[in-house]
Amino acid sequence: LGYGNKNQVLGEAVSSALLRQTQVQESAINDELAQYDSLLEAGDSELDALRERRLAQMKKASEQRNEWRELGHGTYSALGEGQHGGDVAKEFFEASKKSQRLVVHFYRPTTRMCDIFHRHLEKLASKHLETRFV
Repeated sequence: LGYGNKNQVLGEAVSSALLRQTQVQESAINDELAQYDSLLEAGDSELDALRERRLAQMKKASEQRNEWRELGHGTYSALGEGQHGGDVAKEFFEASKKSQRLVVHFYRPTTRMCDIFHRHLEKLASKHLETRFV
């Protein structure tokens, strides 16, 4: 390779390592191309089955989001609020039974930092529909 006497061995080792790496990448690309080719050659029935599976996944995800919204996910709310107040402990345990993920903020109305934390929880609640924030 013309690296000179002292660097000839090192140069050959580097070039063989590069060759092996490019062969691995080429093999991975060929495998991916073969996968795409098989999809193109697949019959309509296979594509229809793939489409049906994807539609079923999307429908299930939509139903899950609707269920979460019904449970109060997507918003940050205080327990025990309402027209007549309520038993906070009872509402807490009901919420924890219904929701798999629950973020609870125990706060004092007199603590100023709680208001800042409330604002951050409101932002997080709208971004994380899978979790209920109370």
